[in-house]
This record gives sequence, structure tokens and C-alpha cells, in this order.
Amino acid sequence: MSDLGIFIDESGDVGSNSEFYLITMILHDQASSIEQQEQKLCYELDLLDAHPEEAVHSGPIVRKEDEWKDVDLEKRRKVFFKMFSFMRLSPISYKTFSVRKRECADRFALRGRLANELGSFLRDNLAFFQGFESVIVYYDNGQALVTDLINTVLCAYLTNVDVRKIAPSEYRLSQAADMVCTLELMREKSENGAGMSKSELIFFESRRRLSKVFLKTLKGLEFPKS
Repeated sequence: MSDLGIFIDESGDVGSNSEFYLITMILHDQASSIEQQEQKLCYELDLLDAHPEEAVHSGPIVRKEDEWKDVDLEKRRKVFFKMFSFMRLSPISYKTFSVRKRECADRFALRGRLANELGSFLRDNLAFFQGFESVIVYYDNGQALVTDLINTVLCAYLTNVDVRKIAPSEYRLSQAADMVCTLELMREKSENGAGMSKSELIFFESRRRLSKVFLKTLKGLEFPKS
């Protein structure tokens, strides 16, 4: 029996600064190596002079923020696509839980909603998770809400869970979870009638291209993969 790696990231916050709150889990059977895909990504990032040893944070690439604020559009698009290709070619799947925060009265209701959705997912797929010798959860402890859900709901349903605090720069699949959160947030906004921001429209060119090139392909990685 092999081990299952679960890489977790979130988008949004429990306050009023975001409309949606998302949690993404990247699922990776660690018997299936991603070394070849990682080496290819690092080589391609090196060719782009994009610091392959550092974490690729998708949101700032799209919005031209933080370390990407002085990087031109063409290079940012190339880096984003290289990371997306790495994710698409790796033997992984993902599950995203999304809540529109205005449907929750407060942060406690938000926590309860996410706990119910995570619990239902684990319960419905218990046979899959029990097929592994152990489950290793990787998270950067970025938000207390997510850490709480890991230590309560996830650990309540699964045995032999090893929770590890990491830095995103250490694991490409942690960065993949970040990218899924970025894209699934855009899917949520699109499906709920929210327009693309100026920076998103510049980066992806149009909603149609975003859907055709990225969101449709991403859907094929959703657990369980067809």
C-alpha cells in the first residue's frame, strides 16, 4: 500500500474582504512519481529566468502584484501556463469546496458549512482514502479555519494521518493547490454573474479563452477523474 499526499490551500478570508471562501485539496498517490514533471517545470522556469527554486503564486502573476509587479505580461503568461501544464501532466486530482460567504450568517456558520461539505466528501469516498497506508497532509498553516478543519474533520474521518506544516516553495503540488484556488475562484465568479477584473481580463484576454483553455481542462482533473 502507498501513501496519499493531500496538499491544501485556500482563497478568501473569514472577514468581509472576499465574496467567496474556497479550500482546495490536491490528491497525489505518492507511489506515482512526479519527478519528471518537476524537473521539466524547473528547466522551463529557468529558461524564462523565473527563479525555479521559488514558489509560483498564481494570483500575483495574474494581478501583476508582489514579486510580479515589474514583470511584463508575456512572461507572466508563460510562467502561468508552464505551471498549469505541470499540473495537467502530473498524476493528481483535486477537490475544491466553495462557499459564498453572504449565505453564512457569520464565521461560525462558514466553518460549519465547510465542515459539513468536507465531512460529506470524506464519508462518500471513504473506501478510496482507506486504500492507502497513510495520509500525509501538507499545509502552510496560513489560516486558522483551515488548520481547524484539518485537525478536526479530516483527522476524525481518516486514520493514520500525518499533518505537516510546510512552506509553499518546498512543494510544487502546494503551488498547484494555489493555482486551482485561483482558477476555481474565477469559475465561481463567472458562474455567479461577476465580471472579470481589469487585470484578469488583460491576462486571460476574454472569459471565453479563460474557460476554453483553463477551466475546461482543469475540470478534467477533478476527483474522481473520469
